[in-house]
Amino acid sequence: MEIKVLEPSEVTSDYSSKKFELELDDYINRLDTITDSEKLKRTILLDFSELANFYISTSDLNFQGISSITRDSKEGYLFHYALAKPFKDLMLLHRDVFLQLQIASHKGEENVVEKESIDKHTIESKSILHQALNAFQKAIEQEYRTISRFEKGGKDISKQTKHQLNPWLVYKMQFENILEQFQLIDTAGLTFQKVIDIFNSIKSHTISSYESSLEEAKNSEETIEKVSISLEKMNDNEEISLVITEIELAVKKIETSGRKLEGFTDLVENKVKSLATLNFPTATNEGLLLIKKIDFNRSVKKWLDYELLPYLIDLWENQNNLASYYKHSLLNLKSSLKLIKNNKSLAPVNAQITTLKEIQRTIGLNIRKQQQIISQIIIKLTNQLLATNIYTSEEFLEVSFQSSLNQYTAGSSGFLMDWFQKIKIAFKSLNSSYEKTISSSPDNLVEKAINCINFRMVKEENAHYDTLFLNKNFIGDLFLVPRIEEENKLDICFNDWQKGFNKSALITGNNLSGKTTFMEDFAKKHFGKDIIILETDSTITIEGRKFKTTQNLKEALQEAKKNIYNTKPVLLIDDLEYWRSEEISFLDNVRALVNFVLSESDRIFVMVSISQAMQRHLDQRLPFSNAFTTRIDLNKTNSEEIFKAVLIRHGASHKKLVNKDRYAMSPKQIEKKVQELSGNFKNNIGEVLQAWAYSTKMIDNNLVIFEEAECNFEDFFSSEELIILKYVYLYKFVNEVLLKSFLGKGYNINFDSGIKRLINTKVLWRNSNGNLILNRVITSDIFEILRYRGTIN
Repeated sequence: MEIKVLEPSEVTSDYSSKKFELELDDYINRLDTITDSEKLKRTILLDFSELANFYISTSDLNFQGISSITRDSKEGYLFHYALAKPFKDLMLLHRDVFLQLQIASHKGEENVVEKESIDKHTIESKSILHQALNAFQKAIEQEYRTISRFEKGGKDISKQTKHQLNPWLVYKMQFENILEQFQLIDTAGLTFQKVIDIFNSIKSHTISSYESSLEEAKNSEETIEKVSISLEKMNDNEEISLVITEIELAVKKIETSGRKLEGFTDLVENKVKSLATLNFPTATNEGLLLIKKIDFNRSVKKWLDYELLPYLIDLWENQNNLASYYKHSLLNLKSSLKLIKNNKSLAPVNAQITTLKEIQRTIGLNIRKQQQIISQIIIKLTNQLLATNIYTSEEFLEVSFQSSLNQYTAGSSGFLMDWFQKIKIAFKSLNSSYEKTISSSPDNLVEKAINCINFRMVKEENAHYDTLFLNKNFIGDLFLVPRIEEENKLDICFNDWQKGFNKSALITGNNLSGKTTFMEDFAKKHFGKDIIILETDSTITIEGRKFKTTQNLKEALQEAKKNIYNTKPVLLIDDLEYWRSEEISFLDNVRALVNFVLSESDRIFVMVSISQAMQRHLDQRLPFSNAFTTRIDLNKTNSEEIFKAVLIRHGASHKKLVNKDRYAMSPKQIEKKVQELSGNFKNNIGEVLQAWAYSTKMIDNNLVIFEEAECNFEDFFSSEELIILKYVYLYKFVNEVLLKSFLGKGYNINFDSGIKRLINTKVLWRNSNGNLILNRVITSDIFEILRYRGTIN
């Protein structure tokens, strides 16, 4: 049912705050009577939407009467200023609960969750709504008390807001957008029900196929058993004709069994062709309604081709081989029995009975093999062929990263995020405001992105000041800020290693989080000169012996192992992602590292750094993180430590920091700016220091001005460009040769122009080795875009 947003002309004069309270009480009373998940969904969709419409209509009427002498300033204060924000939060909470109820319903349809769990979820959902509604009612009471205090003092509450711009029109637009999202979720739910039905139908066809195959094998086993029994009971040659007739019927049954396993693909194709590319609200994140755009047709076909059909083909081939063997064995038996009949002697029958026993054993082995294949098919149908998997963070019906790249050239991406009607909602919490981003043309987005990159690049006039903040390893130990918690954790690990335990450390974090500095500083403090830094294509010296490295980490680790005699050193591998080449894969190098860590970390203290994205990527393929005894996440730094890092660097510049009015900024003001940047960049110390550099500008020899430039990096990327960016983000670099090697002809068709555009806009830079890397001033933006577009977890 469509949710209607009422126009002001449609409402009556009895729209007031008291009337709204009555409507709210009525809604709460109706909510109390709900015991069923579906009824709760409909109550939210219809009754709460009606309450929201009442709020909008009442506020609109009051807004239109603002210039009137007879207007009620209390009503305007309540609806436009005091209650708008908490009511918006209430709407967002109802929207989130409505979506989660729908997800629970869909999972129930696919038997992913039990009915008891859904019932419990319904109760908890009601409880959450009640808590929020009670809090909102208390907010109304509090505002009435505020108005009463003003009136007792002989003041008008409007004096509270006379210097503020009335925010109602902004809130109205947000309210209407949220109501439209209710409608979107409801409509998508009805469409998704059809998708679930199609998936269930595909499962039914698959189950029917393997059951039919297994049934034929068992029928073959039963037929041979009957023939064997008939032979054992045979007393004279006259009964041989009856057995031969029985064998002929069995052979005829094989020839006319009408097995249609090969027609499986045709049956499934008829179902799959009705699937299309659809947009589905799948989750909410800090106020955002996340929508996945999924090409169900392509995703399901791809999954069937790569994941299910290989098992079914094995099953069919196994069954065909059995049928041929079975038929051949029966015909041989028939010929032998004819000879026995002509010889008028039953002596050779025992040999035929023995042959039948062997046939029975072979069929039994075949049935067990089929059952093993079927168990694999059942696991895939149960765990993977689920329409509700779109609600997980994993890629929908993913086959593999390599296969995705190869298959990608045949069509568009199967897993993307899209914003609902171009609305970008930026929330720090449910109580924060959100904005509507006006849709821009692709050209404008590219231009804005280029302007943002240009603004953030180091300027010549700022070079001396910016260098203090942007130098990767800083300038001397005096610039290092202790990371107390992380260092204590690593100290415990080191102390245990000194006592003879196998110990190793994995240092993780996003770009610019300080992994390199942290590792090298720790190594210098605790190991002095006994430090081995393994890098690709370099010369390494260990105890006076030198050897050259390539991209083969296994060879480098073996060299390190055999050259260590008299010391107990630390071995550092920074940015593990660089260890790969055409000759040796990244996974092979990682496996070699895992084996080395498990076997040698009692005499060599191993420290490895890697990005969190690649860590998650590896953990899905092998037990990577578990190989390390200590894992330290540097992604977030304590706000006080970040503030100290900024002060140290600014102090070293001997410059005076001023605001836009050229007044000196106090330590409190500086701390506030640092905290804002920390919030924007999720406490990543390197990102904050970099942001400080491009937020400041030299205005004369001794003054540095802090300017908060509104410079947002816009998402202008095509689907092909997102794939390239994901690869670069995960593996640190890419080049045209690498792309061509696993894209083939698809590179020239879809990716060549994309990579050129990324280079031209300076999103990608070419380093001294000729490889393409991400521009460091936008790494945070690229990560957020990849995450929100669903390309990376």
